[in-house]
Amino acid sequence: MSAFNDFYYSFSPIIADYERENPVFKEMVKVAITPMISSLSILNYVDMNSESSVLGYGISLIVLNAMMYVGIPIAGIVVIRKRF
Repeated sequence: MSAFNDFYYSFSPIIADYERENPVFKEMVKVAITPMISSLSILNYVDMNSESSVLGYGISLIVLNAMMYVGIPIAGIVVIRKRF
């Protein structure tokens, strides 16, 4: 956890300062993280009785977020490249 904290806090104060200074950037960050936060709300509607179900839902959400943030843009780039 300390390695993560060292990494995270090496850049997050700079981004937070920039967000406070630039309202457009702040809105861009909100738009970028809204799908991820919304996908986490799915966990409010599922029954997790065991560690395996928690693990399964967690992995499923990781895959869902990866598809939203990586898969869809890559698919869009591929489609655009095929047209031109």
